[in-house]
Amino acid sequence: MVNLLPLALLAAANAVVAQNTTFLAGLMSTLEDAGCTSLTHIASSLNGTSQGQYLLKSISNGDSYVLFAPNDGAVSNAPSNMTDNPFNLLSYHVVSGNFSGQSTTYPNTTVGRTFLNDTTYVKLEGNRSQVVAWSTRSDGHVHVLNQRNDSTVTNTTTYGNVTIYVVSSVLEWPENFSGAVSADAPNLDAFSATVSNVTQSFYNGTDHTTKDETVAEIIGGGFQGFTLFAPNTSAIEAISGNITMYEQNATQIQTILANHIINGTSVYSPELVGKSYTSAAGQAFSFSINATGQYVKIGSLTARILQPDVLLSNGVAHIIDQVLVDTQEDMSAASSACVGDV
Repeated sequence: MVNLLPLALLAAANAVVAQNTTFLAGLMSTLEDAGCTSLTHIASSLNGTSQGQYLLKSISNGDSYVLFAPNDGAVSNAPSNMTDNPFNLLSYHVVSGNFSGQSTTYPNTTVGRTFLNDTTYVKLEGNRSQVVAWSTRSDGHVHVLNQRNDSTVTNTTTYGNVTIYVVSSVLEWPENFSGAVSADAPNLDAFSATVSNVTQSFYNGTDHTTKDETVAEIIGGGFQGFTLFAPNTSAIEAISGNITMYEQNATQIQTILANHIINGTSVYSPELVGKSYTSAAGQAFSFSINATGQYVKIGSLTARILQPDVLLSNGVAHIIDQVLVDTQEDMSAASSACVGDV
């Protein structure tokens, strides 16, 4: 008796390739009409790899997706490390979900989950893939946030179930905290210096706790999944004398910094209000929003979120206008919260 199973599997595989080829041809034609011919050259190699076939099969399944499509000028100016890997590049430019009815004005943002989950670049909790954040700025244009080169949506079109946002720059996936400070959020220099001092004392010491490790690993990017409420330089300078005093007490400054962190969970700004989280030092966060902005509260201290969704390779930071000087801790609550969030 002839075993028909291998033939059936081969036929199914050929059908997938044929479906992908048809979908890809139509998508490439739409992109060319939109001024994204260079992107079609990059994408044309996808159907020749198993990873590429998976991506094409996913976005051709009839569900809603957004494709951020760099125009020809964007691709020509992109770093080679971005364009040398077509699968990773396209994976970070495809977002799952229907966002056609959503419109946010900064500092409110829209956040979508991409297909990029290469562990070389993404270290989020639960092996989740990386996200993209975008919003309409005061100039009336939609901007993709967290980019070294400002990337704006210059045109919108569709192909089947895919909404295509033509963008002016290739989207770069997020770096760790140190990279973000130097590239995307230079107003965190003072906070970064404070964290560096704590990190140094951690590595020089011997009495390591989960709280200490959480603070120390922000800089190195070794921690997998966290949310950081990072005071800007003005906030640090406003209490500069006290910061110096706190830094002389390693336990106290570590507790204060841990009370700026949600450990084990990357919480983006659209997900904050209406939920409660516990800090890495075991204190309760709460959130609110009104006509003046979005706020984070811990204990009796409240800060306004000035710049939401600074995306990181292993988490997310929200820049705030006050230092949350909370020296209280409950490590049992912190441990329970972290286990529950991962």
